[in-house]
Amino acid sequence: MRGLIAVGFALMIAGPTFAQTPAIPAAPACAAMDASLPVGFSSWNRKASLTTAPSAEHLAHAALTLGKGYEVSLLNTPKVAMPVQPAKPGGSVAHAGLFSFTVETEGAYVVALATPAWIDVLEDGKSLEPTTFGHGPECTSIRKMVVFPLKPGVHVLQVSGNADPRLKLMVAKKP
Repeated sequence: MRGLIAVGFALMIAGPTFAQTPAIPAAPACAAMDASLPVGFSSWNRKASLTTAPSAEHLAHAALTLGKGYEVSLLNTPKVAMPVQPAKPGGSVAHAGLFSFTVETEGAYVVALATPAWIDVLEDGKSLEPTTFGHGPECTSIRKMVVFPLKPGVHVLQVSGNADPRLKLMVAKKP
């Protein structure tokens, strides 16, 4: 009996604390997914197919065009020879990929993914630090956006830790 009284007393004390815990906001009701894509992402849903390069030697066959949406095929992580070890490579059941893209003008460039996979952009063989990163806009299928400061030249995009062998992605100059 004393045990039940103690439990009841504990719940009375804890009750106000639980009541003050903010509720997790519900996802917004979207009239239409991808109706309001960010500036520069109008071709996000006009996705071309592309297969990853298994190593840096094959990057010419996995070249992305800036401002163009892609649905890419990735490989099981152990089958991809990453030029730089990703901070979050994913396990042996995850999928990864290598792609190249060419920057003509120095500036900020956005890498957008439809999943929360890990992104590395390599410049001169070194992984760059992003300037910003976050989720895509509400009511879009863009899940992750990472901004990198890039110089002119050919860059390598490493994607790792993706659950699925298919991935929607896009690289675009930040407006």
